[in-house]
Amino acid sequence: MATWLAEVFGGPATYSAERGGYPTMLNHHLGKAITEPQRRRWVNLMMDAADEVDLPADPEFRAAFAGYVEWGTRLALSNSQPGANSAREAPVPRWGWGVAPPYQG
Repeated sequence: MATWLAEVFGGPATYSAERGGYPTMLNHHLGKAITEPQRRRWVNLMMDAADEVDLPADPEFRAAFAGYVEWGTRLALSNSQPGANSAREAPVPRWGWGVAPPYQG
């Protein structure tokens, strides 16, 4: 998950090179029938983990991180359902931040 997130947020394409990129991540979810409570629990765990490893706390970064985690988990939930019509090939998404002026705390 760390190499996936690093790639998503503009780091090296390690997940794609070593793990197979988007198709591999998709395969981790197919047929799992993730529920909404499970998705929400994962979001909470990811946000707690971000705190524990001291990811940047500035509002722009945390908003982008939370936005990606919400978007990604909703996509995973959809793709995990029986009979889901999932796109089998796609690039690893690139998520950014910094649209607002830098936070001055």
